[in-house]
Amino acid sequence: MKVAIDGPAGSGKSTIAHELARRCDLMLLDTGAMYRSVTLACHEQGVDVHDADAVARVAQEVRICFGTDKDGAQTVFLNDRDVTASIRTPGIDADVSAVAAVPAVREAMVAQQRSLAQDNDVVAEGRDIGTVVFPDAEVKVFLTADPAARAHRRALQRNIEDPTQEQEILKDLKRRDQADSTREVAPLRPAEDAVHIDSSSMTIEEEVQQIMALISQARQAAANQTPTSDAPDAGEKEPAKKEPAKPSATPSPKPKPKPEAKEQPEAKDDEPEDPDDRFYDEEMRKFPLRHRALYVATLIICGALSKLLWPWKLENGEELWNAEGGRMVIMNHVSMIDPVIIVISDWAHGRRMRPVYKSEFDKIKIAKWYFARIGAIPVKRGTADIKAVRRAQRAMQRGEDILVFPEGTRVYSDDQEVTIHAGFALMAQLAKVPVLPVAIVGARDGAPGGNKPLRPHRIFMRAGKSITFDELGVKGRKKQAEAMEKAGMEQVYALRDELRKDHPGKM
Repeated sequence: MKVAIDGPAGSGKSTIAHELARRCDLMLLDTGAMYRSVTLACHEQGVDVHDADAVARVAQEVRICFGTDKDGAQTVFLNDRDVTASIRTPGIDADVSAVAAVPAVREAMVAQQRSLAQDNDVVAEGRDIGTVVFPDAEVKVFLTADPAARAHRRALQRNIEDPTQEQEILKDLKRRDQADSTREVAPLRPAEDAVHIDSSSMTIEEEVQQIMALISQARQAAANQTPTSDAPDAGEKEPAKKEPAKPSATPSPKPKPKPEAKEQPEAKDDEPEDPDDRFYDEEMRKFPLRHRALYVATLIICGALSKLLWPWKLENGEELWNAEGGRMVIMNHVSMIDPVIIVISDWAHGRRMRPVYKSEFDKIKIAKWYFARIGAIPVKRGTADIKAVRRAQRAMQRGEDILVFPEGTRVYSDDQEVTIHAGFALMAQLAKVPVLPVAIVGARDGAPGGNKPLRPHRIFMRAGKSITFDELGVKGRKKQAEAMEKAGMEQVYALRDELRKDHPGKM
């Protein structure tokens, strides 16, 4: 599902998009913030915003992503730095249209936008979402308001009470309207099938309710589609062609579909196209009975074999087993047995744990099928995999534990170079849960995936004290995450060293 909201500056697109994202479980894609971030980068690097080549180079080099603060509000990151407040200033307002008009900038931003939306249901707002970025969006809205009303809203947003300053905002909005509407590249204009909403005299709630009705109609239209004789060959999937929802408001005229065009069936909301999706997002205790039985059988068999071959023990496990609510569990990673025994230990004490694994395993169909049904969550390494982050966040908020190996791969020797992957701190931060460090020794000495022949021996694990964000003594979302990444892994390695000292010869 893609919801495109276009409109001029100050029309309330961002506010409405935030509400829709929250209420409809959509990922918010603030494209305007992306262009503002490029503008900020130009200012900071001393680049003239009218120098198209220089601006294009900046746009091609920057990395922009989104997050959420402790209150649930969206944050914007430019090259891993929080710029949420810095991009909402008069200086950025004055130059962002010039930056957005550069063809190469728009090309770079659209590529990032489409990449972010590739695997997510999104609501996006901007100037050309329905016409350029997502022309296939199921719901398209062109949101506008009287310029004076827009100027007043922006003044209130910035706590400006001086009428003279509000008039300056009005002049700037009119200038931007003219610039956005007349630029050669992706000018501001409504899509042919967009619904026009004039919000000059509407409340935010009225606007949100009207667009939510359009979303509901679009979903119902998709659910009511029926198969046709032109379905693709077995084993080959094609995306369904969707006809825009018929809104209660009267949209602009749209071209009639060609008579020969036939639609393919699309999965209903409760029957996702990927049958594994339900297992990533549903509470593990509510899995279908046959899959819960598979899960229990797997843990009993693996538990018995692992106890026989590698008698293992989790020391100080009460830190995990007696916890209230979900936990972010992080461990060092030396063997394929590592996730198995910590998950078994958690289950044996009445809890449920979801390991996070690299999505490369999903190329093996049986592995993908199996991992989904035992609660594991795939993550695309090296990318801002928002879907995986959100799935982990919701799982922990439901009371399930998440297991992450920040080292990202098995470490076969202390000399092996390791890159710590920091996503675990963001997941814990969004879910507002503590991080529990756990260390393991002995699994490298012959357990599956180790660098020695398979042989029986003892394995020891030890849980540390849960770390909360409040106790870090750091303010600011980004700094807190960085502090948690450091503190968490320092604790993991300290626990590992303690285990080696207490159990000599175990690696």
